[in-house]
Amino acid sequence: MSPRPSLTTRSPRPTTRWRWALLAALGLVAASCGEDDAQTGVVQLVDEDTTVVVANSPGTLTTNGPQRVLVALVGSGPNAFIGADDQPAVVELEAVGGSAAGEVTAEWLSNPGVELGLYVATFTFDEPGVWQVGIKGADESLAAALVDVADDSSVPEAGDPAPRSETPTGASLDELSTISTDPNPEPDFYDLSVAEAVENGRPTVIVFATPQFCRTAICGPTVEIAKDIASGHDGIDFVHVEPFDIEAARAGALEPIEAMFDWGLVTEPWVFVVDDTGVISASFEGIVGAAELERALGEL
Repeated sequence: MSPRPSLTTRSPRPTTRWRWALLAALGLVAASCGEDDAQTGVVQLVDEDTTVVVANSPGTLTTNGPQRVLVALVGSGPNAFIGADDQPAVVELEAVGGSAAGEVTAEWLSNPGVELGLYVATFTFDEPGVWQVGIKGADESLAAALVDVADDSSVPEAGDPAPRSETPTGASLDELSTISTDPNPEPDFYDLSVAEAVENGRPTVIVFATPQFCRTAICGPTVEIAKDIASGHDGIDFVHVEPFDIEAARAGALEPIEAMFDWGLVTEPWVFVVDDTGVISASFEGIVGAAELERALGEL
């Protein structure tokens, strides 16, 4: 396996790549994927009404242990994500041109009050390259999306040291309004910068999300889940980071802050769990369930 790249050089500063990845990762961009026109990181049409989407952002699925694979079925109309709590699905994964293959049961995950959901499956890829990922229904399989699996992620993974990003802090409501778009911010989430939290010898949960400028309506609920969980974990620090420059965003331009480049992020929301030594123990892209996050904290 090749050495991991430096955390500070994992991802170039994105321009149009940022916006494309944000849309594609959550099923808002669709592209046909035929035998002669295979494209990784995008979707494949199942039929004229339904699309299979791998919602992990490009470069984040790797061979480094169990991976959290996000798979969606998108129907016609805005945010027409197909699935339900009582409809578990089987996700099939197969290396294109290789012998590795497998299938795992996936659970439906949707944040409260959001008309959007995904199937979440945990799978260990045993070789890098292009993989087919599809959902098997009760009677037959659907067509699959294609996705690249790499040796190393563009985003720090479990076992990596957490980047020591300098992020803004605040105490008064006036200060919080300049560093958070949460309409009801939890002041404790802004006491420490990411660097301070990572280095203070306490476990930390870091939430990259923007309630006001989110493109997918799941960022605000992600922050709310973190706030609910924080109330039961006095020994753990929680830090909320706005991914975009707030002043620029309010003027109509989504400009990612320096910390997003430190962490190699081209989409949001992301939630990271960091142990008391400053090492990442778990990460969650996109929708995260309260039970998932609680389990990760219980393993610290």
